[in-house]
Amino acid sequence: MEANTASKRCYEFSATLTAILMIASLVGCAAPTPAPTPTPPPSPTATVVACQPSPIQTSSGFDEIEGSMHSDGTVWALLFFGAAHAEEELKIVWRVTGTDEELVVEARHEDGTLVSPIWGPEAHESSSWNRPGGEWGTGFNFPKPGCWTLTATRGTTIGEIRLDILAP
Repeated sequence: MEANTASKRCYEFSATLTAILMIASLVGCAAPTPAPTPTPPPSPTATVVACQPSPIQTSSGFDEIEGSMHSDGTVWALLFFGAAHAEEELKIVWRVTGTDEELVVEARHEDGTLVSPIWGPEAHESSSWNRPGGEWGTGFNFPKPGCWTLTATRGTTIGEIRLDILAP
C-alpha cells in the first residue's frame, strides 16, 4: 500500500509540475504587453518674440533699439525713419562693442531671403549718440514686407534686432 501511495504522490507531483511548465511556456509565448507610452512633460509656454520690440525714443527724436545678443557685448540700432516700408531706402546707425574689427550687417526675412546693405557699413568718426562701441551707418532697401532680422557682427560680438517692414 505504501508503494501505491508513493506512486500516487509521484504521479500527482508529476502532473502538477507538467501543468506548471505548460502554463509557464504559454505565458512565455503570449504576445508581450506593450510598455506604457510615457506622457511627455507639458511644454512650457512658448515665448513669442515680437517682430519689432518697442523702440526707445532718443532726445533727438529718433528711435533706438537694443539688440538681442548672441555673445558678450552690446548692439544698438538708431533708426532714421518712422514706419519702415519695403522698397524704400532706410538708414540705420549702429553702435557695436567689440574689437577693432569692421562691422558686418545682414538682414534675413522670415522666409529666408537674405539681403546686404545697399550702402555701408560706413564708420563714423564722431557722434552725439551716447551708446557704447564703435559707430557705423548703413542703408537698407527691403524688397518685401514682413519680419526682418538684422544681424550685426563685429569680431566675436554678435547681436540682432527685428524690424517689421510694411508694404510699400
